[in-house]
Amino acid sequence: MSEEYQRLQEEATAVDCEIQEIQESCRVISAAELAALERRLDFLTVRRASLTKAMVLLVTVEDAAFAEKQRAFVGRLPHRYHSQGTRQKIVNFPAGVHVTLNILYFHRQKDPAKAAAKPGRGLYPALMLLGIVKGRTPQVRQRMVKAAALLGSFEEASEMLADACINVSVNALREACGHVGQRLAQLTSSGSVAVDGHVGGRRIVVSLDGGRVRLREPRKGRTKKGRKRFSARWREPRLFIIYAVDEHGRMAGDFPPIIDGTLASCDRLFEMLQAFLISLGITAATRILFVADGAAWIRRRIPKLNKALGLKAEQVLELIDFWHAVEYLGKIAESVNLTGSKRKHWLTTQKKRLLRGEIGAVVDEIKACLPRHRKRDQTTWLKEFCTHGLKHRRMDYAAARSSQLPIGSGAVESAIRRVINLRVKSNATYWLRENAEAMIRLRAWIKAGRAESLFQQTTYAPLTLAL
Repeated sequence: MSEEYQRLQEEATAVDCEIQEIQESCRVISAAELAALERRLDFLTVRRASLTKAMVLLVTVEDAAFAEKQRAFVGRLPHRYHSQGTRQKIVNFPAGVHVTLNILYFHRQKDPAKAAAKPGRGLYPALMLLGIVKGRTPQVRQRMVKAAALLGSFEEASEMLADACINVSVNALREACGHVGQRLAQLTSSGSVAVDGHVGGRRIVVSLDGGRVRLREPRKGRTKKGRKRFSARWREPRLFIIYAVDEHGRMAGDFPPIIDGTLASCDRLFEMLQAFLISLGITAATRILFVADGAAWIRRRIPKLNKALGLKAEQVLELIDFWHAVEYLGKIAESVNLTGSKRKHWLTTQKKRLLRGEIGAVVDEIKACLPRHRKRDQTTWLKEFCTHGLKHRRMDYAAARSSQLPIGSGAVESAIRRVINLRVKSNATYWLRENAEAMIRLRAWIKAGRAESLFQQTTYAPLTLAL
């Protein structure tokens, strides 16, 4: 038994004794005393669990079978690594517990002197196999990332984690989020990211939209105080959501939605969307609905996506969000000075016609309302109904309703609010592009209920990550 293990065991015994003493002799007579007792017992419970984890970890890395597993792992890597003997690494647990591990260190260089000159090219297979990064275990890192992604700021996350006896700095939280975001980006770019879900015989809805985030972008020169100049510009991160609907046309509860996005180009977003749809086996779905607000960057890329996926024409339905169409109707009514009860009656009539699939009647009514010499906006609004409604049938809401499919893009608009607006969109917050990208993607996966899948792929697959 090593000295490190004995130290941990002695600390565990001391914690057990204190808990036993509290149980036998402690009494409380006020709310303040009870609260103090709860805090102390919570701390001792977490500390005792951390000590147990530390002892298990220590025994694991000292096991001969685990050492052999490390060597086998290194042997499967695409590059050759050479053992440099053992090095000490400290792993931290909640409640102030830490353990010093003596683990094997491997490097691309065989000569120890050359290896010491290039430390960035070495690795610790034990830490990679166990998912330990920067001295923190997978569970601790997951809690850090979840807190940072779900709460309003890194400061709030640090405070919340401290209540759970995990004392980490704001910079450590940023680093943890960046690390998981980087791993997710690597998996996405290599086409290795996977999503679970059964789509066979189901109706699937795909919706896309854009949000806003303010990025900190470098400028030439420095300020009077010598700081680097930057400009804070609004940029558009784009999201997509994929979900299944039940027999009533509502989001199915047995299929967690897939939400993801990027600050990169529209083409990159559609590449990600295509990868996820292929992973789901989307060709097995009975119907696929693409519903969005009609933005050109969306509608121009959907035909190419359908062709790449091998979808049949009868499988696919494209829709312009119903409420965006109604918004155009409202603008038309306003432009021709329809007010009061006349405006209300006219809009109600056109909405009912849209829902019944009578798009031709709607177009005729719009033409009748508009003057012969139309303004540019009026021409644009009419063109929207002619192009999307008559030519491309993107306003066939009757077909969608008969198939029990949604006619609006509220799901993705809700995702924009929950993923982007409530965390990264702010006039006073300037994000670095890579940090904003990581935060948006982390929140998207977690808000969609796919946190375990996220951490499974970015933490529990060491060989894939090493490649």
